[in-house]
Amino acid sequence: MKKMKDERLIIKNLKNIRVAFLVQTIGILAILLYDVITVGFTEATRNPLWFLFIITVVVLSFLNIGVSMDVYDDTKMPKKPFPYYLTVMIIAFIGIAIGLIQLFYSGKISDAIIVGSVIFICFLVPFTYAHYLRKKRSEQLDK
Repeated sequence: MKKMKDERLIIKNLKNIRVAFLVQTIGILAILLYDVITVGFTEATRNPLWFLFIITVVVLSFLNIGVSMDVYDDTKMPKKPFPYYLTVMIIAFIGIAIGLIQLFYSGKISDAIIVGSVIFICFLVPFTYAHYLRKKRSEQLDK
C-alpha cells in the first residue's frame, strides 16, 4: 500500500476521521441518554460505554493540550517555563484546601484525604504534561 503524500488527501482523510469520531460520540451519548432515561443516572454510569466516553474525553483533552500549546507559543515570543516545583506546590495547596473543605462538610478524614488526593492528581497530571511540552518546545527552539 502506498503512503499518501498529497496534503489535500491527508487533510480530507483527517476530516473523514473527524466526522466518524463525531458520529460515534453522538451515538455513545444517545445510548447513555437512553440509559439515563430508562434506568436512571446511577445505573447508566455502570454501563461500559460511560467509561469509554470518559476515556475518550480525557484523551481528546490531552491531545488538544498539545495543539493549544503550539498555537499559544506561536502567538508570542517564547518565555522561560514556570518552575515546576512551584506548580507542584500550588497544586498541593489546592488539594489540601479542598480536602479541608471536604473535612469541614463531611467530618470524615478518610473522605477528605481521598478528595484532596484526587484533586491533586487531577491537577498534577495535565500541568505536568503541559510543562513537559513547554520544556520540550523551549529545548527545540534553543537548538
